[in-house]
Amino acid sequence: MTTTITGARVFDGERRTDHTAVRLTGGRIAAIGDDTLLGPGDEHVDARGGTLLPGLIDAHVHLLPGAPRQALTFGVTTVLDMFSKPDTVREALARAAGPDCADVRSSSVGATAPGGHPSMMYAPFPTVTGPRDAGRFVAGRVAEGAAHLKVLYDDGTGGGPMPMPSLDVPTIAALTEAAHAAGLVVAAHVSTARGAMDLLPTGVDVLAHVPFDALTGRQADAIASAGVAVISTLSVADGFPGDGGLLGEPSLVPRLGPAWCAVLERQAQRWLPPRLPDFAAARANARLLLEAGVPVLAGTDAPNPGTVHGASLHRELGHLVTAGFSPPAALTAGTARPADVFRLADRGRIRTGLRADLVLVDGRPDEDITATQQVTAVWKRGARADSSGYVGSADEQAGLAALRTQTEQVIAAVRDRLGVEL
Repeated sequence: MTTTITGARVFDGERRTDHTAVRLTGGRIAAIGDDTLLGPGDEHVDARGGTLLPGLIDAHVHLLPGAPRQALTFGVTTVLDMFSKPDTVREALARAAGPDCADVRSSSVGATAPGGHPSMMYAPFPTVTGPRDAGRFVAGRVAEGAAHLKVLYDDGTGGGPMPMPSLDVPTIAALTEAAHAAGLVVAAHVSTARGAMDLLPTGVDVLAHVPFDALTGRQADAIASAGVAVISTLSVADGFPGDGGLLGEPSLVPRLGPAWCAVLERQAQRWLPPRLPDFAAARANARLLLEAGVPVLAGTDAPNPGTVHGASLHRELGHLVTAGFSPPAALTAGTARPADVFRLADRGRIRTGLRADLVLVDGRPDEDITATQQVTAVWKRGARADSSGYVGSADEQAGLAALRTQTEQVIAAVRDRLGVEL
């Protein structure tokens, strides 16, 4: 089937263009131009002045059953998973072939030390004890379908009530070398400025979080000079006291549905440690990195408390604008930039020949970023997605059950380690 969308404002992944129409054929963008593209027999979609965007890309998630379906309802057509167990990854990759689930790229199990983060949530899983394990570990992840490698590093200065074992720098260097030999991009979990500096000589490609402590201008320049990208994950702040988070977004709440809204309400009442992360520093770091020329990618770290697959990417774009990004720069962080960094050359932009992954929103998100929340239609490979089928479905129930199990496992581990009642 050929679909032609007319009457649109077109943001191509980097800028607003003069085009008003896009024609989709065979799962690809066949033509971009004006309303004369509409041909006899085409399925016609009148955008009525709405804005057509490339399908959104969340550069940092952790899979739950059904999460790719949930993500697609919010216009997120690709998710980059940064640590999930093989059975969850296999299911997600199989479902991603269908029209109503976001495409998935996964690291499968990330590389961490025995007992290291995120053991509380996912153990048991394979771990790494030193550089000699690198080749074996990477080969195991490739066999599980990994498209990139995740490594986890703690420099010991991040504080927090529960220090955990960490990989050392030589081990991460060995893992990075093995991953690059296998053609994989390497994303590194770090939470501090010093940790980021420690890892630059290892050759990692991406830092999976903006540091929570202040970067200096010299450090931001060093990240830029190393050619390393950074995933923002500012939405982690939505799990802490603030502006109401997702429940304060009336355009998103109906698509969340009552079950996920109830989860968010419970999470807002959970136990919190006495010392909370400095999210102001993280926002300032995001702007500093952008100004230094570092590729900043929009990622949510869903389903951390306060975040939901798909919905939270809209909050993430808003957080980037609050941090000082222009709305077009924030949109690029959620479309073209992650496609470039993770070598997804077939998506992230509206260009002839690329995948017809598109989202139509009612408004002008290149001027007011909150307009991304007004999703009116989503196409994946040219097929219009059903945005109403997830809420109340078996997929939703499976995702909620898996999240409940993970949460209970973490609560038990925290209770045991800290001796507190949660």
